Amino acid sequence: MKKIIICLLGLIILSIQTVTAKDIKFAQITDVYFRDTSLPLEKVIQDINRTPDIDFVVFTGNNIGKPKPEFLRNFLNEAKRLNKPYYIVLGNKDISKSHDLDKKTYMKIVRKYNRTHPSENNYSFRKGNVVFLVVDGSKELIPTVNGYYNKETIAWVDKQLTKNSKYKVIILQHFPLANKPNNEFYYTYNILEYMQMLSRHENVLAVITGHYNKNDEVMYNGVYHITTPNLSGGVYKIIDIDEANGVYTILKDIRK
Repeated sequence: MKKIIICLLGLIILSIQTVTAKDIKFAQITDVYFRDTSLPLEKVIQDINRTPDIDFVVFTGNNIGKPKPEFLRNFLNEAKRLNKPYYIVLGNKDISKSHDLDKKTYMKIVRKYNRTHPSENNYSFRKGNVVFLVVDGSKELIPTVNGYYNKETIAWVDKQLTKNSKYKVIILQHFPLANKPNNEFYYTYNILEYMQMLSRHENVLAVITGHYNKNDEVMYNGVYHITTPNLSGGVYKIIDIDEANGVYTILKDIRK
């Protein structure tokens, strides 16, 4: 009888491991520059909706072409056509206090269209055994093409990585860290401090970004740094995290 119980327990444990070892697959769309309409975004949403195994979608900043509330509402009206959950990252073109679209207002509008979306510009969510950190490096007072990860933001990331030390972590943000820009004016402040903080943690799988408008993937200190071209070029990226915590990417071209 004991042998039968042990065998049954073994089968239950094995089945639980099989269920929890599901791959996580999500789509990254970046630099949409939405104003009144966007045929590329419409086509990408149709493509994503036809793909059943995508768990969620992340828009990694510069979602609108100019920081205007009406452009944001237009963008969100299109984004709600997705049949998957979606998450928003802020970019340099998204917010500006002088245009009546600061960070708080931006996220408040997002929540009106997506009631389950977090209300903060820095936030986290978990899918299976992977934690995702959304990190904001945009500036709302004097927006520029340059990112700025201030000390408070870096401290927040540090705290989240410590808090989730038993999980693998993917960081989603607009401004790259280890990837080199094509234009030398596209630099980000406090990169060294940010990278030094990351090096103290062993649970970061990847940092996934946009902004540089190129397809570039580099490994630095054991962290996979991924940046994706803008949507206006007709491409978006599918990112797959397998049960062994491998990160694989596919650049999809909707023009083909």
